[in-house]
Amino acid sequence: MFARPADFCSRSSCSPPLIRVLFMLQSETQVDTPLAKSYLFKLCKHFARKIRVEFDETTGLAYFPYGTCHFTASATGLTFVLAASDDNQIEQLQQVIEHHLQLMRRAPDPALHWLP
Repeated sequence: MFARPADFCSRSSCSPPLIRVLFMLQSETQVDTPLAKSYLFKLCKHFARKIRVEFDETTGLAYFPYGTCHFTASATGLTFVLAASDDNQIEQLQQVIEHHLQLMRRAPDPALHWLP
């Protein structure tokens, strides 16, 4: 239904490095909101300006240089599942997602509760 911005990316930075296969650590959180699909769309479109992103109406996958973020939108909220090869990269992904989510919501939110 939605165009996939990653299809139009020609920069070498859009190609995920081979390290993606070796991810061992994950972290997950959920944001309760009736606007989950809207946030997913906005976040994926925003990230697609600099990195490879694949998404549709209810799911998205962003390939950051230091890990990946899988987005899932439901009627009750938006779930983020992060994957990276070490704790520092997981923390960096968490900070990026929290910062951009605050920008999309246009309000300072309490910190998200991330589960390993």
